[in-house]
Amino acid sequence: MMDAYHFYEDIFIFIVLLIMVLGVYALLALHYVIAFGLMKNTTSYEKHKSKIEKAKTYVFLVLKFALWAGWMSVSLLYGYYLYEGSSLATLFFEYWAKIPQGFWLEALLVIVRIALVITLSRYFLKWVYGLLDKQQQRALENRCTTCREQTISTFYMRLHTTVKYTVVLGILYRICLFFPFLEMISAALWMIMVLYLCASIGLLGVNMLAILKEKKEQRFG
Repeated sequence: MMDAYHFYEDIFIFIVLLIMVLGVYALLALHYVIAFGLMKNTTSYEKHKSKIEKAKTYVFLVLKFALWAGWMSVSLLYGYYLYEGSSLATLFFEYWAKIPQGFWLEALLVIVRIALVITLSRYFLKWVYGLLDKQQQRALENRCTTCREQTISTFYMRLHTTVKYTVVLGILYRICLFFPFLEMISAALWMIMVLYLCASIGLLGVNMLAILKEKKEQRFG
């Protein structure tokens, strides 16, 4: 039977674990807020706005479910240790003692680096999207008589998509490099990014040939 001191100690650790689960949820929610924010102010976002908003609602619904599942798991763990008369605080401090020295400083630096990568990528994408939108508008205004608007719009839509997913894959790859135990995942992400970029460049090349063909029809038509 545990005394009052250990009982309140366990309650304190229980609250700490609940806050840790909430912290993980907050970080993931912030990540997806930034990710969906990157899609705004683009032609592709305006075109697929309803689908993107539905996906956003679904993602945050899953996150909330994961939050409640995490809280329930911590509560069940606390209830189990309370029922068995064991100390949750003892288990917590045992695992805490196994954390190597300097881990938290390194973890803080990794979090700062990840935040820096995501922030810089956000501003980079915003700048690139604005530039592409201006170029698309100029191309549509100055297109030849035989050049179809759909062909030009498709080219820039694919260009938007290529830039977006290449940057997103690059961010995930760079984040995985911060963690040595994710070496296999980072290598797989690198291969996926290279293959995706090659396939996208091929599709852009096909679309560019279609634009050149339409310009040639005006010249020799």
